Amino acid sequence: MLDPTITFLNHGSFGAVPKCVFVEQTRWRLRVEAEPIELLARRGPGLLEESRRAIGQWLGMRPEDFGLVTNATDGVNAIVRSMDLGAGDELLTTSHVYNAVRQAMKYAASRAGAGYREIEVTLPAQSPEQVFERVVGGLSPKTKLLVIDHITSPTALVFPVEQIAAECARRGVDVLVDGAHAPGMVPLDVPRVGAAYYAGNLHKWACAPKGCGFLWVRPDKQPGVHPLIISHHLGEGFTREFGWQGTRDVSTWLSVPRALQFMAELQWDRVMAHNHAMARWVQQMLCKAWGVAPISPADGSMLGSMASVPLPAPLDYLTEQEAADLQQRLYTHYRLEVPIMLWGGRALIRPCCQVYNSPEEYDQLATVIARTAGP
Repeated sequence: MLDPTITFLNHGSFGAVPKCVFVEQTRWRLRVEAEPIELLARRGPGLLEESRRAIGQWLGMRPEDFGLVTNATDGVNAIVRSMDLGAGDELLTTSHVYNAVRQAMKYAASRAGAGYREIEVTLPAQSPEQVFERVVGGLSPKTKLLVIDHITSPTALVFPVEQIAAECARRGVDVLVDGAHAPGMVPLDVPRVGAAYYAGNLHKWACAPKGCGFLWVRPDKQPGVHPLIISHHLGEGFTREFGWQGTRDVSTWLSVPRALQFMAELQWDRVMAHNHAMARWVQQMLCKAWGVAPISPADGSMLGSMASVPLPAPLDYLTEQEAADLQQRLYTHYRLEVPIMLWGGRALIRPCCQVYNSPEEYDQLATVIARTAGP
């Protein structure tokens, strides 16, 4: 459904809905409007259970172990706002954290008088082992929770979350994985990650409607976790509480099975392999075209379906406003939709790779940026 006049290289922000999924969501909306009490109040819990079963089967989760939320940030907020933090506790993450998650952690820590800290994971990243050593080396006796990205948003790096979670468990530190980009980008069995909590999005690489995510919580942790909106079912169990948080547009979640079916028909393994190969090529091609060094191994071993590449001089150091202006200029003048990220003082561009993209689109990006950076 994307505008064919736009070169859309930003699937990672909000995804893109296939026509059949849009039709499915419209069908559900019409049914809800025709019978609002029947569909929302009486049949709603059972219908959402069917969606949870489809999602759980895909990601290895029991339906009773996860709730449906609007996005991964919603899930992260539910965890940090549910925690019993004190003055001697610390919320810990890395310098690659998504800013909305950073703000949620800071807010929860400040309200409790607890600490907030980021582990500096420098670029270029040499290997998953380097990231692992840096992260676990940053743990302290005060660390109550480590929030770690599965795939980082600004830098597009795949972090070794299973190894990190295993070591944290050995040290008695709970881990919350921000898996905003992981479902549909990399093979994923959520419980096998080994974390206490996992928040993910379905509207990105699973191509579900906007505002669709999940929060998985290990069974022993569920009694202490509550959704951000406390409603009728407080104290009636994890699934009941997350199943009803007031009047919501449930068509989003009810359409997920159709999105999963569509992607399965394309074959998940083929989609992931194609997108990864494209991202690897894009990183190498753009670095060569612009004369910049990659921020992760050139073999693509730390990439999923997108790659962050440093912009060439004089675009390599931009203010937030300059970065926003550049992104808007690329869209307005060249019909290129691609995100500009700022990390550690440097400006990065993060082209995303989905099956509807073609190599020619990234060649266009390379040419436009070289022209923009030129004398």
